[in-house]
Amino acid sequence: MPIIIFFTLILLYILYSVSIEDIKTMLISDNKLKILAISGFVYLIYLGILNEKINSIDLIINNSFSMLIIFIIMYSISYISYKIFGLNSLGMGDIKLSSISTIWIGIELSFLSLCISFSLSAIYSLYGKFTKRLIPFQQYPFAPFISIGIFCSWIIDKI
Repeated sequence: MPIIIFFTLILLYILYSVSIEDIKTMLISDNKLKILAISGFVYLIYLGILNEKINSIDLIINNSFSMLIIFIIMYSISYISYKIFGLNSLGMGDIKLSSISTIWIGIELSFLSLCISFSLSAIYSLYGKFTKRLIPFQQYPFAPFISIGIFCSWIIDKI
């Protein structure tokens, strides 16, 4: 149990760091995403060591394939919105963050994470439009919403 708390704190720290960076610069560092991915693989290896019924290699392969699926879905959303509206609705950092999170939480919880992220972002966007703090099609950092969705999914899985 203490090791799960350790990995939870690592995940929380990286997500917080990525969110703050996105809020300040509207960019996400590839180095932070690499650290998120590497620590996720370490977590998967630990799961395999902890539980003899789980094969770490299979888990890594499955989650890597799931990461590719999430990447394709998020990239498609970005591409379609660019073709329709002529602006990037999702940056590559947001797409990479969403897909790399699949290493940590798996494909099922990644979809839950994305639902939470898009719902919170929609609430923020509507609030910003009603209070006239956001103009139509104004871009804003999405990583904090993704991070909240990832962490909520992580906690739901651990409960």
